[in-house]
Amino acid sequence: MEALRQDRMIGPDLDSTIGHNGVRESDEFILDIFQERKKSFKLNRTKYTVQCGQKFEFDFSKAIITLPVFGKQEGHYELELIANTLSKNHNEKSRYLFRSLGEKAFRLNGIYCFEAFLERGDVLDIGFNRIYFPRVETTPKLDLQLSERVIKSPIAVLIEGETGTGKTTLAKKIHEESGRSGRFVHLNLSAFSNSLIESELFGHVKGAFTGAINSKRGAIMEAHRGTLFLDEIDSLTTDLQTKLLLFLDNYEVRAVGGESTTTADVRMIFASGSKLATKVEMKEMRKDFYYRLQAGCSVNLESLRAKPCRIKELCRNFEKSHVVVFDQELINFYSACSWPGNIRQLQSHLIKKKLLSDGKKLIFDEMDKDLLMGKINVDSNDIYPLEKMKIDYCHQVYLKMDRNISKTAKTLELCQNTLKSYLQKKEGELRSDKIIHVNF
Repeated sequence: MEALRQDRMIGPDLDSTIGHNGVRESDEFILDIFQERKKSFKLNRTKYTVQCGQKFEFDFSKAIITLPVFGKQEGHYELELIANTLSKNHNEKSRYLFRSLGEKAFRLNGIYCFEAFLERGDVLDIGFNRIYFPRVETTPKLDLQLSERVIKSPIAVLIEGETGTGKTTLAKKIHEESGRSGRFVHLNLSAFSNSLIESELFGHVKGAFTGAINSKRGAIMEAHRGTLFLDEIDSLTTDLQTKLLLFLDNYEVRAVGGESTTTADVRMIFASGSKLATKVEMKEMRKDFYYRLQAGCSVNLESLRAKPCRIKELCRNFEKSHVVVFDQELINFYSACSWPGNIRQLQSHLIKKKLLSDGKKLIFDEMDKDLLMGKINVDSNDIYPLEKMKIDYCHQVYLKMDRNISKTAKTLELCQNTLKSYLQKKEGELRSDKIIHVNF
């Protein structure tokens, strides 16, 4: 709490206390008023007065915002643009300061305080009202890696990627963008025994086998005029590969135990957590089946280790959807972690951290130390030079030691010059991933 207050309050050097992410003139702010619709405005005044009353009002001529509060929650606040110390005029380095003019504190990211410079992403709570300052950067749209013509066509798509890289999310997005009128049907082939997969895919007629007391359509016909997403396609046995291959030749469906065939109008999307070419080499997949899957369009989803800049994007997106604020050092730490479970692991960790953390600002704590324990993970698809592993590990310990060079060097039993060399190399990697540190 004290660290937050000191970092955000006026100091002798205004430029260093504001922070590079401070709220500037022309930035947006959102008013989430009790029992009112959210309202979005731009900061175009040097000073705003925030007062409490019985109902919401915004006097544009005087820049007075009245928030509805009840009982003893009354208060009087001021939002003012503060010029930097080098110039009396406002410029790009000027920032907004929020202060209480009375005895009532406000909550900044869940922490009570009376005065603080604001940063993009901050959440102010006054009674049951909330003022939110969104970040300027926007989360990019999901990269479909396919042209619009391909997405809207019936051509099959093969998605390869490690577990947790977002194969299901991508498949759903392709279906939504395709404009197909039918359903999106997701079938994880590894979740069924081999004896049941044929029935799950093609359906069966009543009495086709023991236990078939009713007829069943099957996933292919359920996805008629829509999209069928077959996940874990690499788990199919060679016998089932043959049966699915026959369907892919003419898209004709014959239910188990049935005598007639039906033509299905279905868009096929396949996903695999491993390289299918390796499966062919190990004779676990038929070559003709592999070539059929490859005949359409292929998409390869990179892991978070291969693209650490995605970690920052996901954290920013989590901030907006869950109304929290990340400490920049925490984002840098996450960017250096391996995340073997990729996006799914990162999102699960962030949800747990939000639930167990105090306040709205998330910082490095005991919960994150588990990620250090799981950092060293040798995988056939994740082999990189020992030198890189040493650099990553030294950087993580450095963050854990609150950026104390001497303490980190002593813990790692390294000389300080060697440690500094590793840290400089890591900073170079982070800059290349567009994680930029700016000091005013």
